[in-house]
Amino acid sequence: MVFRTTSVIAGLALLGFAAFPAAAYTHSSTYQKTALSGQEIYVFGGTTLNPDCSSAGKDDVRVVSGPSHGNVKLVHGKVHPSYAKSNERSKCNARMADGVKALYRSKPGFTGWDQVTFSVHTYEGNAFRFVANIKVE
Repeated sequence: MVFRTTSVIAGLALLGFAAFPAAAYTHSSTYQKTALSGQEIYVFGGTTLNPDCSSAGKDDVRVVSGPSHGNVKLVHGKVHPSYAKSNERSKCNARMADGVKALYRSKPGFTGWDQVTFSVHTYEGNAFRFVANIKVE
């Protein structure tokens, strides 16, 4: 009977993970940016660093949805790390590091709201989802 109960619980757990893959994300956040119509802005930058501030490896950053009224360009280049003060890597925030940045540009003449959702999988195996709500003026 214990084996059957364990099998049922394991099966339900697998079904739950298959039905709700977004639950695998360890962090999700939404933030707002403002852009001038037709002008390019920086909407996201990410990097994974070792405690000595060297690169820990490349992150996989993808646009999952949006934007509806413009485009996003993902570029490898220098970004500002943003580790919390409690993180031993916070000293790395003082300098630029290799990473991925996302640049947004609305269609010329568009004003209103646009949205972009990013999926980030770090070299260390963490998964994040960022939603940028962009007010275009």
